[in-house]
Amino acid sequence: MSIYIKPSVVAVLILLFISGYALFVPPLLGLADNGDFGRIMLPNGLRHERERNPNDYFGYFNYRYDKLQYYNEVKADKSTHSIIIKAAIVLDDLFTRDSKFDIRFFAVINLAVLAFAIYWLVEAVERMLDNKVFRYIMGLVAVVIFGDVGYTVYFNSFFGESIAYSFFLLSVASLLRFSVDQEVKLNYIVIFLLSSLIFIGAKNQYSLNGILCFLILGSVLLLKLMHWKKIFTVILGSGLILFSIWMYQVIDKNIYLINKYHSITRGVLVFESDAQNIIRKIGLDEQFALLAGTIYFDRTPVIDPKHEILLDNFYSKYDIFSLALYYFKNPKAFSKIMEFGLKNSFAIRPEVLGNYTRDSGRKYGERATFFTSWSYIKDNLVPNSAQFIYFFLLICLGLTMARVISYRKTGTPRLKYYSEVVMLYVFLTGFSQVLISFIGAGDTDLKKHLFMTTVTWDILFYYNLAYLVSVIWKNRAFRI
Repeated sequence: MSIYIKPSVVAVLILLFISGYALFVPPLLGLADNGDFGRIMLPNGLRHERERNPNDYFGYFNYRYDKLQYYNEVKADKSTHSIIIKAAIVLDDLFTRDSKFDIRFFAVINLAVLAFAIYWLVEAVERMLDNKVFRYIMGLVAVVIFGDVGYTVYFNSFFGESIAYSFFLLSVASLLRFSVDQEVKLNYIVIFLLSSLIFIGAKNQYSLNGILCFLILGSVLLLKLMHWKKIFTVILGSGLILFSIWMYQVIDKNIYLINKYHSITRGVLVFESDAQNIIRKIGLDEQFALLAGTIYFDRTPVIDPKHEILLDNFYSKYDIFSLALYYFKNPKAFSKIMEFGLKNSFAIRPEVLGNYTRDSGRKYGERATFFTSWSYIKDNLVPNSAQFIYFFLLICLGLTMARVISYRKTGTPRLKYYSEVVMLYVFLTGFSQVLISFIGAGDTDLKKHLFMTTVTWDILFYYNLAYLVSVIWKNRAFRI
């Protein structure tokens, strides 16, 4: 008797084998510190090892960190990132019981969440495919795309993208389960809520995604649910909104000022020749046009970014909403930032951060090439342009319309339509991140800020590829 192993199980096993080898077996792969680690490490009682070479920053990644053995005066970080780090520290203490923290325990948690998400994601696309061979092929494609080392190296780092990636995929996969099971189960809604909370709380730039989560939960109410389930769903959605507002308000003051400074100097003014006119439109004094193109960390600044003149007459005169209104009133400016943002939304890996440890014998800043075919294709073979993204999104829209027409012709249950709502949620998440990133911090470190945008493009590509394969197969004159 032959043993049948589901494509989703095969995909997860391959993912765990490849990612486990990359993250846990020497030479270990991870991401070097660009200076951001301390912001999340210190509040959680961690620091770089005392004996670590200070020249390793940017070039070499480190997997061992010191646990602070004394009173920590740094206030606890208000983010869900800290929750996962603390869970990893507990896991580390359980197995090692020493004064060091091994970041691979953090990677274990993220990899487990990613495996869970891919299991459900592959099961969702299986329902589109009649042919067993294609089901296994799409399972492998899921591993190639979402298990790309360009994504998974984040797990061996303290960047917020690490948990944002795994938990966002889980939130999307949990919603797609409705169309697989043909039933709205409360446990999937709860998983969506929890994974979305962790995703939203990973970085402040994701906080506005709570509005989209609220809308996606609200759309569940249109389905046939028991009255108490609808009430429970409304409560959960409202909680997401409140949590998002809170996350946006508790942003670190220094980060807040840095981002706000760049939103003007490297955002509104970066593509404009008539800076004074633009400054007037925003409602600021013309003298601030001199800041155009400058960076908060300039060694010889035009003015100290924390000077009283800026604190009293610059930062207080605008916010993210007034800047959004400016772009709304000026379509040309909006078009410029969208074009620039979209063509930077392909990169998976940071350009200047090394992936190896110093004792690996690799060159300073060397990046891994193991299982990075997907990130290589996106970086080098796909046209990195806004026009290509628009073309891609038009194809996705056309395929969505084709699916909806197909559902209507075959009398498909309403739950099947919900998968299209989920894809709309994915698209809006990616598109909104371009706006939020640029409006919130200008073009500084834009590729890293658009990490979630490239993730959403990959989800849309994978889901629509599965549909295309199913259509092509059904219209063939023969069967395998």
